[in-house]
Amino acid sequence: MDPQQTRQGPQYILYDADRLPVPDAALFEPEALARAGRLSGRPGGGRGTACFLDVGGIPAVLRPYRRGGLFGPLLGDCYARGRLEATRPWREWRLLARLHGEGFPVPAPLAARVRMAGPCYRAEILLERLPAATLPETLRHGPLPPERWRTVGHCIGRLHRRGLDHADLNAHNILLTDDGTIHVIDLDRARLRRHAGRWPQRNLARLRRSLAKIARDDDVAPVPQSHLTALEQGWQQALEE
Repeated sequence: MDPQQTRQGPQYILYDADRLPVPDAALFEPEALARAGRLSGRPGGGRGTACFLDVGGIPAVLRPYRRGGLFGPLLGDCYARGRLEATRPWREWRLLARLHGEGFPVPAPLAARVRMAGPCYRAEILLERLPAATLPETLRHGPLPPERWRTVGHCIGRLHRRGLDHADLNAHNILLTDDGTIHVIDLDRARLRRHAGRWPQRNLARLRRSLAKIARDDDVAPVPQSHLTALEQGWQQALEE
């Protein structure tokens, strides 16, 4: 991976020069991509802002940064301007590049853009698209066996042992492939911690709440306690390895 930066007026672009030529602004604009016939769909669930495309033969997903929570409707996609390296896409890109380079199950970052406008910035990140389905999408086809839940827990435990505190470890941010590989996505606001604490338990509690929510809202059968126990067993095993 070869991180490089370029500036085009008020726009700053970070990209992997090993895999992409210097990107232009159109690569980050869904309307321009649609006009050029380069969009290949949109993922279900979430906030509905991401889109799929092909970038030089690499399947990719483009995700704009948008606020959630109480301030989402008010501030939308606007963030307070500051140092470029402190912006959300730069932090996420660098974190993904580091973890992916170390062999952890996270998507490879391809490019990111920050657009400065007065006291604010807006931004997008482009990631390699994984051939996988989200955990809720998988559960709609039927329950997972305990061994699969143990694998999910083991993946999370590996990342926790590395020090990754995922700020939003919900079911939609866990991907499962047909060959049994588990990936964790959406590391916006995630951080690496040097010391242990209660944050791994908070991550797991967030995931449990998310699983309960999709059982209520998404026509998915509740996850049996024995399966949640298998998840926690896999998580604990990874921490102890």
